[in-house]
Amino acid sequence: MLTSKRLHVLIWSLAAASLGLLAWLYFSAPGAISTQICPINRVTGVPCPSCGTARSLILLVDGRFAEALRTNPLGYLAAAILVAIPLWSLTDLVRGRDSLFRAFRKAEKFLKKNRLLAGLLILLILANWIWNIVKGL
Repeated sequence: MLTSKRLHVLIWSLAAASLGLLAWLYFSAPGAISTQICPINRVTGVPCPSCGTARSLILLVDGRFAEALRTNPLGYLAAAILVAIPLWSLTDLVRGRDSLFRAFRKAEKFLKKNRLLAGLLILLILANWIWNIVKGL
């Protein structure tokens, strides 16, 4: 069962792994924007719904906002999450609160109750996946 402490550990682990991968791609890999890291795409030749998110984040860091949006709009969402959620977690840890955990649980319950909204979000991800396939990402 997910507890507040486990959520914080998960958030910091994922943030560290994500930022580490992005730093490696940005600073170490020549031509990082064209680097294909998705295992699904490498094996099947078909992009997954999130293919291009890392490239989109790198383009955002470079200030190439329109190109980042065209590469994968999920890059903007990932950037917001990579900044906001760890800061929220840190604030909770410093203040000794669990507002992030409570918000996570509320969002989870809300999406379980509102299946139409959950379905709409799934359709948006599917639309992004189709767009990734059509543009040959």
